[in-house]
Amino acid sequence: MGSGDSGRGAGSDRVASRVESAPVKKSLIAIALIALACGKRGDPRAPIPVIPKATNDLAVVQRGSKVILTWSYPSLSTAGKTLTDLRRVIVYRTSEELPGAALPPLGPQQFTKLREKVDSIESANLPAATSGAHLQYEDTPPIHTRDGRPVRLTYAVITEGALAKSDLSNLAAIAPLDVPPPPSDVTAKPKPEGVELTWTAASSAKMFNIYRAGASDPSDELATPINPAPVKSASYTDVPAYGAFRYRVTAVASPGPPRIESEPSAVVSVTFKDLLPPPAPATLTALVETKGVRLLWDPVDVPDLNGYFVYRYQGKARILFQTVDPIPSTHFEDVSTDPGIEYVYAVTAVDKNGNESPERKSEPVLVPKTP
Repeated sequence: MGSGDSGRGAGSDRVASRVESAPVKKSLIAIALIALACGKRGDPRAPIPVIPKATNDLAVVQRGSKVILTWSYPSLSTAGKTLTDLRRVIVYRTSEELPGAALPPLGPQQFTKLREKVDSIESANLPAATSGAHLQYEDTPPIHTRDGRPVRLTYAVITEGALAKSDLSNLAAIAPLDVPPPPSDVTAKPKPEGVELTWTAASSAKMFNIYRAGASDPSDELATPINPAPVKSASYTDVPAYGAFRYRVTAVASPGPPRIESEPSAVVSVTFKDLLPPPAPATLTALVETKGVRLLWDPVDVPDLNGYFVYRYQGKARILFQTVDPIPSTHFEDVSTDPGIEYVYAVTAVDKNGNESPERKSEPVLVPKTP
């Protein structure tokens, strides 16, 4: 009886142990399932496309038979972030025959319906199309209908990124004209008042633009002319800062905007420096002394003064006492005089660019003979 009870007790304990462990196992399984559920990845989301910002400063001019477009290099997305996946820029154009009356400008929707793709500038070719902070594109479209009537050309560009395109740019329109040939025989001469430009032009050329660039500046096809309005004669005087420059001249068919002009002339180079001489000393006094003649003069007050040259006249002959450099002082002693000879002295002021003033002469002086 006792042993039987003992057996039943042991079996009961095993059953109770199994009953008690069941909830624990379920809890562990639940925890594992929760852990697996927490680690499960959701459905992948498509990356947010980077949309290039639309160009808003497209501009157009005509140079000879070419139509030149320029616009800021596309560098930003619509979110204001740096654009790093630029693939290409697409150039579009429309061409419309111009009637006798004014033709209203195209709107974006009309342009989109009528446009044709002119070209695309691929990412590998963008550096070659870049000028400073701008892109440039040259188009050579027909500027008349087949029977010679005028046309209006309208352009726009679209920037294409890796996953999205920009909106259409602003529209830039031009009605091309027949332009005169470029001026020839252009000369540039530095003068005290500035650089004097002259040229020869065809009889059909009535207006001109002048372009200036530094000696080492890159060429800019769409630079602003230095003349505020078209020049109506075959000469122009420019007053730049001192330095080395290159000049070109075009014949203007329409001052614009948009500007319509010939191809530029051949380049002429010139160095412009200070060519205005300083004033002469106000007075010059010659004092006869025992050993020669002492000269005294008033100083010249100019910021770029380099000194003075002293001359002596004997008859019509003029002698320069300094052979290389001007003297910095305002006095000089001539110890090479001969007794009994009459002399006239002169002093000039010289600036740092080598410009020499007129002479200031003394009264004639006679060196006496010694007894």
